[in-house]
Amino acid sequence: MSSISSLDVPSTETLLGLQKVMADARNPRRPVVGSWLMLPGASLARMVAQMGYDFVLVDCEHGNLADADMHASVGAIAAQGVSPVVRIPAPENWIVKRTLDTGAHGILCPMMSTSEEARKLVSYAKFPIPKSQSTPATTSGIRGVGSPFAPAVFGQRMDDYIASANRNTFIAVQIETVEGLENCEEIARVDGIDMLFVGPNDLCSSMGYPALEHASIPEVQDAVQRILSAAKAAGKYAGMFCTSAEQVEARYKQGFDFMNLGADVVALAMWNAAELEKLKNIRIQV
Repeated sequence: MSSISSLDVPSTETLLGLQKVMADARNPRRPVVGSWLMLPGASLARMVAQMGYDFVLVDCEHGNLADADMHASVGAIAAQGVSPVVRIPAPENWIVKRTLDTGAHGILCPMMSTSEEARKLVSYAKFPIPKSQSTPATTSGIRGVGSPFAPAVFGQRMDDYIASANRNTFIAVQIETVEGLENCEEIARVDGIDMLFVGPNDLCSSMGYPALEHASIPEVQDAVQRILSAAKAAGKYAGMFCTSAEQVEARYKQGFDFMNLGADVVALAMWNAAELEKLKNIRIQV
């Protein structure tokens, strides 16, 4: 069962944020492409969001971003009409709440290894549904109510945000361990999980290979295909970490829906390396 249908949403007209972006990209099919921020700063986030991406991911797992930086970046991205997504550092209740309270359109949770962990994550991200509104097709949770920032980011009143957040909050999980790979089909079937996202470096490392060599290792690529197939069989989206346009195109053709095009630190490193290489001959000291 797909997460979109499980929330009983009749059409994309009722969706907001990244849920609408993803649903719109199904017909006609197109890749949903974003950027990845590891550095703090609302100005940087705003500038990247103006470049034409569908989403900008704020990396609070490996990035140099504290809580206040996350708030500033999410607001700056959303103000440009782009979907802010936050990679949380761990599937902890308070972290999920703090993240969604910024107004993030979605979360990406690393190191998801079991369906039980996935169900807990969903419960942290969903508001409790009043008994009078509960149906077998709705997904209820334990998310706390109180943030004034999230409704403001979505351009809603508090009551409208609370009523619509459960269907509009996008929940993605990274499959990047051997245990997660073995359980990926069960994880994909968890109601409320919208996307399986492949973390190729950690997946490769978990399988016993050098992390950065994943693209050339057939066993790892078979694992990537298994995760993609698990997501599609469950009616969910599939995402993949990419560092170049060529990778995005290849993964899109393979069947992936959601890809990033490098990151801020990747862009800085590649541009500087390429330009410095052009000056090598005149910088050599004789």
